[in-house]
Amino acid sequence: MTISIKRHSENIFWFDLSPNKELEFISIYLVVDDKIALIETGPACSLDNLVSGIKSAGLKLENVDYVVPTHIHLDHFGGGGHIMELCKNAKALVHPKAYKHVSNIEKWWQGSSDFLGRVAQLYGKPKPISEDRLVSTVDGFEVSLGSLSLKAIHTPGHAPHHITWIYGDEAFVGDSAGLWYPEVGSSFPVTPGYYRHDLALESIKKMESLNLKNVFYTHFGPRPVYNTFEETRKEFELWMNIVEEGYNQQLSSKEILQMLFNKRPGLLETNQNHGIHQKDTHKSTVEGMIGWLRRKNEKY
Repeated sequence: MTISIKRHSENIFWFDLSPNKELEFISIYLVVDDKIALIETGPACSLDNLVSGIKSAGLKLENVDYVVPTHIHLDHFGGGGHIMELCKNAKALVHPKAYKHVSNIEKWWQGSSDFLGRVAQLYGKPKPISEDRLVSTVDGFEVSLGSLSLKAIHTPGHAPHHITWIYGDEAFVGDSAGLWYPEVGSSFPVTPGYYRHDLALESIKKMESLNLKNVFYTHFGPRPVYNTFEETRKEFELWMNIVEEGYNQQLSSKEILQMLFNKRPGLLETNQNHGIHQKDTHKSTVEGMIGWLRRKNEKY
């Protein structure tokens, strides 16, 4: 398929990856400075689109210096090993907790398959990356791209191996600030099966303190920062309050999701307008929050 490249600024380009022809789902970013960084890769199934996007931006695969996931869920980095085989001079910058999983993929793939089921098969299986091509990036890690550095800020909550990448006064936020739906002008939480609400809120607060100008969501696209993180924090808290209300009434995740549809403008629209990869996203978020509540209650 033809990839349309969007130029955000002098150094930042992006495009819609469209895995399995699903539009406005995964944004891929390219930071073009003295060195070139590819932010996110998408799943294995969209390798051809990823390569096409890189080339459409006027870049050569051998000139990519860094392949940089925000975290290693399949929709973000399932194609990491595949593109690393083609970007022969690149290093992959990964969270220390992700390092062992991307060098030996079997537990990663099994866990992803167990959680995602059919969607994991649609995404495709990752390929391992040899350790000599991996860089373990601790909190605060920096690498110079030329005019500016790329800095790792650990932002757990959505995942323990989640990194928000800072480039000047802009940030690639992955899923740490939820899902951004430009068509409805709202962002909503997203959680995996195991979710830490306390860490998610701490991560949002950490990002808010950075005085950013723009944030770049993997799902989906750029967003100027005004009251973005304040709004995001309030949305996460509101969802948790609604989920807790339903949980205390012993409602199912489907029933709680219906409560959210009734109370959050635009949410039902986002659930209806996207394809197979996002079909159960909001329901899974409810279940992730229920898991947090259940563990918190068991603790006390």
